[in-house]
Amino acid sequence: MHIYFPIIFTLLLGLCFVESVIKVTGYVGGSAEIRCPYDGGYEGYSKYLCKGDCPLIGSSKVPIQTTAGQTTTTSGRFSLHDDIKARVFTVTITGLTARDADKYWCGVEISGQKDLYTEVRLHITEDPTIKLREECKEKADVDCMLKFINKTAPTLPLKVVSSLLDVLLEAPAESLVSRGEAVLQSTETLVSKLVKPTRNTTSRHFRTNTTEGEVLSIGPDALLTGVRRLGTAKANLDIDLPGIAGNNNGSASVVLLVYNSMQKVLNASFFKTETNQRAATMSSVMSVVLPNAANKTLPNPVNLTIYHNRSASNAEVVCVYWNVNEWIKNGCNVSATNSTHTVCSCDHLSTFALIVSIDPMLESDPVVEILNTIFMLIGLVFLTLAVMTFVLCRWNPRVSNVARLNLCVCLLLAHALFLLTQCFLGRITVHEALCKTLAGVLHFLFLCSFVWMSIEAVMLFLSVRKLRQVKPSERAGLHWKVTLPIGYGIPLLIMGVSAGVWSDGYGSEKCWLREERGFIWSFRGPVFFILAGNIMLFIIILITIYGTLKEVRSDVSKVKYTKVLAFKVMAQCMVLGCPWVLGIFSTYSPFLEVLFLFLTSQQGTAIFLIHCLLNTEVRRQYRTWWQKFRPYGHLAASSTGSGTTSVSVTLQPQNATTLPPAHNATAQWTVTQDREDKRD
Repeated sequence: MHIYFPIIFTLLLGLCFVESVIKVTGYVGGSAEIRCPYDGGYEGYSKYLCKGDCPLIGSSKVPIQTTAGQTTTTSGRFSLHDDIKARVFTVTITGLTARDADKYWCGVEISGQKDLYTEVRLHITEDPTIKLREECKEKADVDCMLKFINKTAPTLPLKVVSSLLDVLLEAPAESLVSRGEAVLQSTETLVSKLVKPTRNTTSRHFRTNTTEGEVLSIGPDALLTGVRRLGTAKANLDIDLPGIAGNNNGSASVVLLVYNSMQKVLNASFFKTETNQRAATMSSVMSVVLPNAANKTLPNPVNLTIYHNRSASNAEVVCVYWNVNEWIKNGCNVSATNSTHTVCSCDHLSTFALIVSIDPMLESDPVVEILNTIFMLIGLVFLTLAVMTFVLCRWNPRVSNVARLNLCVCLLLAHALFLLTQCFLGRITVHEALCKTLAGVLHFLFLCSFVWMSIEAVMLFLSVRKLRQVKPSERAGLHWKVTLPIGYGIPLLIMGVSAGVWSDGYGSEKCWLREERGFIWSFRGPVFFILAGNIMLFIIILITIYGTLKEVRSDVSKVKYTKVLAFKVMAQCMVLGCPWVLGIFSTYSPFLEVLFLFLTSQQGTAIFLIHCLLNTEVRRQYRTWWQKFRPYGHLAASSTGSGTTSVSVTLQPQNATTLPPAHNATAQWTVTQDREDKRD
């Protein structure tokens, strides 16, 4: 008994210098932060972290320590930062393993005296995301996920919170709808676990596959006053956080969490409208949370700037918040709105969104949609015929069809993809990645179409400008090795820059470009620039033609130049995008909308008429194909026993009455066709 007395006495003596126990939970492969507070007067002393029974056997295992007056140091996986103003030094351990789980001590070295110790218990477990997937094997088992999340540690690292958010929110939409309130509460609980105590100001922005958010925390020593702003790509929050901190012992935190696809789960069907109106979500869903705040009273209303994800013309925008199982608007008012965003002023915090009430009389007319489909199908048929003509026909070697062929191919693919997207829009929008991809491809194809239109205009301009210099055997215009990189390189560059600036700009409700943040101008800007350039070329071409005609002496030449060149210039201008000007005003008149849809969908028809049916060479090729492949021809053909075919052609004798020119031309063409068939 006397043997154990010195040991017990030493243990009690050591414990006299030990503060309360700090409990920290870490995850294998992650990191852990150990925050060690100390009293005033020890700011300039040496701090360290000791592993084991340091108060009893001394600091033999010290992985990291600062010297007197030093505030920051690093040693392997350990780093130490001493915040002398907050009187807290923080030790960060990265690359955690199961062996790191142990008892640690935050130590303040005091020369000639017993060091001050604070006990730390570090517990290491597996990544909770792995456990969640193991326990909730079925991805649709949302109830299991919710129970698991509510049992996690009070504080979690950002990596773990991000993984848990994605696992939960990537569950099937039908499983989330019936548990909407519980899902929102669990996500708010998760982001609250990111908040850590501080004496000054800390801010953290994060982005996951399913969310984007920002955390702002202030402590007693923070020198902040007035309204503070938190921002994401889809919403901004203005809140008087210092005022809230004044009601909570000087400390407060706020989290702004924006969901990428929650508007498809908690959609506008949960909002009650008048009997003659229809509601639609007009923004992303977002939550505003005050973690660990005992007094959540707002000293001033908060302002939420919410960006639109669809057009709001001729519709009433409403600020709403989620209340158990429905969207309601009590306590939130629209303080300002325009075509890109709406500012909501609310006197409480919750989960918010924008709802738009649409009058059925102002919605898109089903008749217009049917007409659009019919027009698009007709245009696709003629675009296909034009592509086949440009590929199969034998053209004059002085004529280059590279620009026209690529123009038709781009228009064909763009119109076909657009038609399919709109027909299956309901099934496509539930897959956000697919919707964004289709929007990007459509952006690229339509830009390619406009660039090829511009190239066609430039080539026509070069032909007219060099009209007097070009010889019959020369080819006017640009070589295909020059036009191909331009035709596809410029649109690819524009698309790459647009995606680099804001990749979320792709994928609106129509699987097109979003209008918020002016992203739609990544398409409108190049289009208007090309249209302006085409108008200038059109004026220059007309002036050039007029000057050329004045110098031509032959009346026949004047007529030929006037009919061919002037017609091509005017027709080319129509095809190059004049109908797109109507797109600016199409939303103001049903007639203009139908006219715009008709003209833009019939670009392929116009190309087929101008460059195929009204082209003499192409019509001659069409006649040749028709004579070859029609089942019964006007040529009398009979098969001989040897398998040869004899063709009977009656020619007019020399001494006979002269046939009319039309009959002579027909007879001559018939003989020529017969010779070509024999060569084949």
